[in-house]
Amino acid sequence: MNDDASKYLGIKLDRTLTYNQHLEDVKNKLKTRNNIISKLAGTSWGCRANVLRISALALVYSVAEYCAPAWERSVHTKKVDTQLNNTMRIITGCVRATNLQWLPVLSNVAPPAIRRHLSSVKLLQKINKLVNLPVYNDINNAPSKRLRSRNPIWSIENSCDSMEDMWKQHWEKGNAKNRHLISDPTQRVPGFDGPRALWTNLNRIRTEQGNCNYLLHKWKLKNSSLCDCGQIQSIKHIVEECPQTRYKGGIEGLHKGDEEAMDWLSKTNVRL
Repeated sequence: MNDDASKYLGIKLDRTLTYNQHLEDVKNKLKTRNNIISKLAGTSWGCRANVLRISALALVYSVAEYCAPAWERSVHTKKVDTQLNNTMRIITGCVRATNLQWLPVLSNVAPPAIRRHLSSVKLLQKINKLVNLPVYNDINNAPSKRLRSRNPIWSIENSCDSMEDMWKQHWEKGNAKNRHLISDPTQRVPGFDGPRALWTNLNRIRTEQGNCNYLLHKWKLKNSSLCDCGQIQSIKHIVEECPQTRYKGGIEGLHKGDEEAMDWLSKTNVRL
């Protein structure tokens, strides 16, 4: 047994209980599993979003959230979140530059921090009902914190908010572009069950992040940011302004994902 990081029930316990080594191991496991999920879909081909979502929850999130109440307050959780963001990008077809708030909404999977927090709250509620367990006294007669940096499980607020309420509050506080398109982030967005190519294009239009000339030029992948019509080719320009490609309903109309919107997406030559 390594004194620097002893392992108990699959969790690496380092001497200062930062869970840094454990979360590094989880990150590497998630990276491997994301590679498997990515084989199921590309930008314009592959499984539909619901298949990818179910596969991700079973293969990736199950590992990412194992024993989350023990380590969810660690400062190193970003290592896990980065990989889960990649998982959601695979589901949605979004590019790396997409605002992170959009990813859970388009994937129809609650933000990782909220899922972990609620798992801790659920565990505390369960302990408080089982008064005969030794851990009941440990939690309810816990010592006061001596260090500011320590956030033991008994220090969290026993919130009564549901996942839906917390997610809505998180969405309302954000600054994601075109966030007005989403009134309820917990609901699946239109087009979720559509073909992969249309689903990917639709999400890149919603978020205004994709392979338009303006962004490709900004990323130094193209020499010019101009459209064939002579104007700067942003995604908004393609959908709402360009005489060659514009859609009469604009971005809001496409977001609805109705038959007319899907017909425009399938016929337009633009692949974002």
